[in-house]
Amino acid sequence: MKLFFAGLVATAAAVGTVAVPAQAASVTTVQAAPVDPVKALKAQLVPGKGVKITDSSSITVDFTVDDRAMQVQVNTRTAGAVAFGKGNVAAVDLRVRTSSRQKGSNPPYRVIAEGKNAYVTNTGIARALPSGRSWIQSKASGRENAVLNVGATPAELRFMLDNASEVATGEYQGTAKLTDFRHDKSAGEGDVEFHLYFDEHNLLTRTVVDTTAYPDSGSSAYDQMAFHTDTRYSGWGTKVKIAAPVAGKVVSEKKLDAKTRKAVTKAGYPEGGPF
Repeated sequence: MKLFFAGLVATAAAVGTVAVPAQAASVTTVQAAPVDPVKALKAQLVPGKGVKITDSSSITVDFTVDDRAMQVQVNTRTAGAVAFGKGNVAAVDLRVRTSSRQKGSNPPYRVIAEGKNAYVTNTGIARALPSGRSWIQSKASGRENAVLNVGATPAELRFMLDNASEVATGEYQGTAKLTDFRHDKSAGEGDVEFHLYFDEHNLLTRTVVDTTAYPDSGSSAYDQMAFHTDTRYSGWGTKVKIAAPVAGKVVSEKKLDAKTRKAVTKAGYPEGGPF
């Protein structure tokens, strides 16, 4: 059953009446049809349009070593602009900061991604690179550019709506098994809880997704792993144009020597790359 949201903007046209002898007054009300949130999202996914996002996420791993309970947590905060293509995310321009309980905060960096490429920079990285270069380019090895996987896709939104219930006007909550949520039977044992928030046009303003994953039977790699993602959206329909850095400012990650790689990593370049 399709889920439509309460609190939609409705337009009502009242047809006034003129008092006429022996004729009763009449009023006709016309109400706009509700907009399916998935259709509302799809309408935004066109070249030239975009949205601004702020994303706070964390990964918490609980494990046991020599009968001692241990925990590692990594937090990431991302903010920036997303540019759409035809039905998808075409490019992003994001500022990223990561931190952990063990090491504290890492220097923030900026990443631009389009196609299969990602370009990373910050002040320290630019200083560590050869003269005239300020961006490091990496190319995704797989078919997809993971940096472009920001926000909810229409398919993901449809799944969450079909497994959610209204808890307040414009707010829905649902749960699912990890294998169903990821549409992957090999995803393992786990549970997902999600909250969806919409504006009066049925466009997302916020998504909160909490995932708890458990190891396969017999595995002792970890006790449980928890993922938390809180994404906020603003400025739907904003004109966004994101371009890759000029070629003369870019150096390929593959061409970095050991000394330079160590320096840029210390300056904030992601140790495992931007993907």
